[in-house]
Amino acid sequence: MTALVTAELRKVLTLRFWWALALAPLVVAVFAGSIYAALADGLDPLDTELSTGAVSVGLVVAIAWAVLFAGIFGAVNAGTEFRHQTLTPTFLTTRGRDPVLAAKLAVTALFGLGYAVAVELVAVACMVVFGGDRFSVTPAILGMLANGVLATVAWSLIGAGLGLLFASPTAAAITLVAWYPVGELITIAILSGIGAGSIGPWLPGAVTWSTVVSAAGEVDGFAPWPAAVIALIAWTAVAAGLGWWATRRRDVT
Repeated sequence: MTALVTAELRKVLTLRFWWALALAPLVVAVFAGSIYAALADGLDPLDTELSTGAVSVGLVVAIAWAVLFAGIFGAVNAGTEFRHQTLTPTFLTTRGRDPVLAAKLAVTALFGLGYAVAVELVAVACMVVFGGDRFSVTPAILGMLANGVLATVAWSLIGAGLGLLFASPTAAAITLVAWYPVGELITIAILSGIGAGSIGPWLPGAVTWSTVVSAAGEVDGFAPWPAAVIALIAWTAVAAGLGWWATRRRDVT
């Protein structure tokens, strides 16, 4: 198993997409952390509660982008092997497909963790520099950072599951980009229109934000802690499980 994980790491590190995909969320972390922290510092004389909330918004924005691009990384990392037909020799030289898939998902989760930590460190550093006295590392902030790591790792695995399921990095990445910022909002609006609005808070994106913001306390319209975390893990297990199952059954040439 160690050899397979090492091989997967080498596959990723020899290509450029892993750091290219990390650039966008890092840039957003710089701007979001700086702008919202500076805004919070400017609001300080007016409203302490409002200024504290502005700091948190910057962190949430940074985590949002880390989640999206970790998902795209997972989709590309898992789906590219089908495009270039590199899974065939790997499967042929390994005892079964399960160890290969386990190693691929483990490495994907590791990079998702790296995306989250890098983005959050940059965002927090900018908040410290530009936030003045309005930013401090409170238990709520620490909880939000930890939950952000969990959410980012989860979405990297969701992306990998879709990449395996569709056997295509393009289809999986487009699905993520279409669903994450817009598709889920449209779905929630439709569900509300037909009287099924109670389902909305339990969709993948909604439970992700419920997980991230739950460190600051319960928010109206969001799933409560720890049910949101359980739901996010369940969505991750479904996506990764479907991709695993499809790859085990698929003829790979």
